[in-house]
Amino acid sequence: MSAVARRPAPKEEAGFLSSISLLKRRAVVVVASVAAPALLIACEEQSPVGIGGGPLPGEPVTVEVTIPWSDFASALEVFGGYGSPQDLGQGVLALQYEGTLDARTLLRFAEYPDTATVRDSTGTSRPDGDLTFVGGRLVTRFDTIASTNGTTPVTLAIGRTETEWDATTASWDFAIDTINDQRPWPEPGGGPVTPVDTAVWDPAEGDSAVFELDSATIAAWSDPSDLTSGARIEMIDAGHRVRLTGATLRLDARPSLNPDTIIQVNAFTSAATFLYTPFPTPPPDGVRIGGAPAWRTLLDVSIPEVLDGIPELCAVVECPYTLTPVEISFAALLLTSRETEAAFQPSDSIRLDVRPVFDRSAMPKSPLGPSLVEGDLGRPVPPEAFGSAPGQPIEIPFTTFARDLLRGFDDRGNPAPGTLALLSVFEPFSISFASFEGPGNASEPVLKLVLTIGPPVELP
Repeated sequence: MSAVARRPAPKEEAGFLSSISLLKRRAVVVVASVAAPALLIACEEQSPVGIGGGPLPGEPVTVEVTIPWSDFASALEVFGGYGSPQDLGQGVLALQYEGTLDARTLLRFAEYPDTATVRDSTGTSRPDGDLTFVGGRLVTRFDTIASTNGTTPVTLAIGRTETEWDATTASWDFAIDTINDQRPWPEPGGGPVTPVDTAVWDPAEGDSAVFELDSATIAAWSDPSDLTSGARIEMIDAGHRVRLTGATLRLDARPSLNPDTIIQVNAFTSAATFLYTPFPTPPPDGVRIGGAPAWRTLLDVSIPEVLDGIPELCAVVECPYTLTPVEISFAALLLTSRETEAAFQPSDSIRLDVRPVFDRSAMPKSPLGPSLVEGDLGRPVPPEAFGSAPGQPIEIPFTTFARDLLRGFDDRGNPAPGTLALLSVFEPFSISFASFEGPGNASEPVLKLVLTIGPPVELP
C-alpha cells in the first residue's frame, strides 16, 4: 500500500509554516499516491472522481495545498463585548498581577431560609419559622489549578458594598452601565466598602477560605432586593491571580422553639461577577479569541477556483486547473499562536470554535451558523501555546464551509456565507484569552486544502 502524505508533527508544522513565509504568495504542495480504497475513507469517504466528474480510470492522488493569506482571506477584524463576567458565575481576584492586573469579585446573596427543622425543649423535631440570625461565616472556594499562587498562601479581604450595583453591567469604573442608566462607582473597583474581615487561603491546605461575619453584616445581606447589598472580595497580597469558584453563607440562627440552641442554615449567592483593570484593547495586528467579556475575530474567505503555476500539481493535471467542491477532502485555517499579554495568559486549555457569519454588516450582532468543528467542545489548545511556548501551529477545520463557498451555495440551496467567526466554545470562559499571529508577517494565517484528484485521462 502506497503511503499518503502524512500530517506533520507539531515541530514539523512550525518549520512547514516557516517555509510558506519564504514562498509568500505561491502555494506549497505535497503530493502522494493513494493506492487503497481504505485510505480514501480518511478523506471523509468521498468517492474519487476524474477531472470530468466520472470515475477515475487510474489511481487518484492526494494533493496538499497551502495558500497564503492574501490569496484566500481579507478584512480581519476583532470584536469584543460578548457576554458578561457574571455569566461565568465565578470570580477573579488579583492585585498587580504581572505588574498590571487588579481584579475584585462582587457577590449578592439569595433570600435566607425562613424555616428550619429544630428540636424543641421536649426533644421533638418541628419546623420553626421564627429564626433570629446572630452571625455566621462566608465559605469561599477556589480553583487551585486555574489560580497562579501555587502553594503560596494569599491574604484576602471582604467588605460590604455601599453603592447600588448591577451584576450584569458592573465594571471597574461603573456600578451600573445600562443604556438609560450609567453610574460610576464613587471609588473605582466597587468602592467604598465597609470592612468586615480578612482570611488567608492556603492552597496547600485545601481549596477554601472562611470569613467570619457579624450580625450587622448578616442583616445587611438579608434583602436581595436591596441593590446596595453585597460583598466585595479583594486580594491583599500582590502578584497573584486566583479564581473563585463559589461561595456559601453559613448562618448561625437562634430558633424560637429552643432559644438556647444555635443552629446553622445555608444561603447561597444570587449573583457573582468580577471587576478588573486595565481592560485589554483590541490587537491592531493579530487574532484574539476568548476573554470575559469575550472576543471574536472575523475574516472574509474565498476559495481559489483556479490553481496554476504549481509544478507538482501541473505534473498530475492539466494547468490551469479548475478546482471542484468534491475534490476538497479537507480544509482548515492554520493559525500560529503567539504570547498573550502576561496578565491575561490562560492557565487552562482554551477551546476554539469556528462558525459562519450570516450578515457581516450586522456585526457585532450578526447571528452565527452552526459550529464547523467536529464535536461539541471545539479545538482544544493548551495554555503554554500562549505563554511559555508560543509559535505553535493550530489547525481549525472548516471543510464543509470551504466546499459550499466554492460551490456558491449550501446543501439547502442557500447562498454560502463568505465570512468566518473565530471564537471560544463557551463565551465567556475565563478572564484569559488566546492570541494568534495576524496577516502581514512570516507566521500569518494560511489556508490548508487537501485535494483528492485523478490523473489526466489518456484516450486510446
